[in-house]
Amino acid sequence: MNKLNKLGLTALAGALAATSAQAVEMSVSGSMSVNFATADTTETTGNKVSMGDSLTFSGSGETDQGWTVTSSIEVDGGTYDDRSVTVDMGDSGTIHVQDSGAQGTGADLVGAAYGSAGYSLVSASTTGKHVIDGLDSGAGTVNLGYTTTVAGVSVGLGYTPGGTGGKGSSTAVSLKYADLIDGLTLAAGMSDRNTSAANGTDELSLSASYVVGGATIGYTDYSSDDDTASGTDYDSRHYGVSFAVNDDLTISYDKSISDKSDAAVDEEINSIQASYTMGSMTIKGHISKADNEQFSSGAEDEAKAIDVSWSF
Repeated sequence: MNKLNKLGLTALAGALAATSAQAVEMSVSGSMSVNFATADTTETTGNKVSMGDSLTFSGSGETDQGWTVTSSIEVDGGTYDDRSVTVDMGDSGTIHVQDSGAQGTGADLVGAAYGSAGYSLVSASTTGKHVIDGLDSGAGTVNLGYTTTVAGVSVGLGYTPGGTGGKGSSTAVSLKYADLIDGLTLAAGMSDRNTSAANGTDELSLSASYVVGGATIGYTDYSSDDDTASGTDYDSRHYGVSFAVNDDLTISYDKSISDKSDAAVDEEINSIQASYTMGSMTIKGHISKADNEQFSSGAEDEAKAIDVSWSF
């Protein structure tokens, strides 16, 4: 999103004069969208039109050590969301404290024009795991993180302290290397999600993308292993291609397949997508279909959507 405005120390002079002698820079960015979506009879019917809006307020300043400290908070649908504090220590890396966000989750390098991969576009009832979860990032979950770059490799570390109700702590590590050869990017992610104090879930994600002209080809392999003896394990593959027709128009196709250890069939999601950008306005759409939904042989599900958004 493009920055709407930047304010200097004068914007907060009255509030901060007593506590800080450092200059503080403020910025505000935002977006709004209108979405029209249809689904088949497996979903609850209702209003097909929805709206979205978001304002993100950020403030940053420099410490005596030369570090840059940034705090941001998002107002989404009239409520506070996605709060974060980052401390950029230059060559020593960046520390993150995030509410509704996390570091260390492995990247899925399969491109998609709609802005979200096919496995998430059909129905909330799809039960297969199609991509690495990493750390929980829902509102109210506070994660600690650290990011840095070592020999051209981007490194992310994440940690969620143990929660209430017998939940254990969770950790995540991600690596991303974009300079192996021209056009090739590799990524890996590992996480240990302790859903209870005694048992958890181990995840591994390996992903690659290759750019040839305007086309980007991507592939991701993911596995989820439940630590319990009778737990359910998942293996998935996600692959696709996106093509930048020009600077404004992008089209894509992707497919995601989830294999469940105790199911006879795989859950498969196919999606065709397109997006077109005109200045600050983006129009995008998708047609997605699920086969063997919820690992039930022959069960199908479909979804279509058009989304118009503006950023400022």
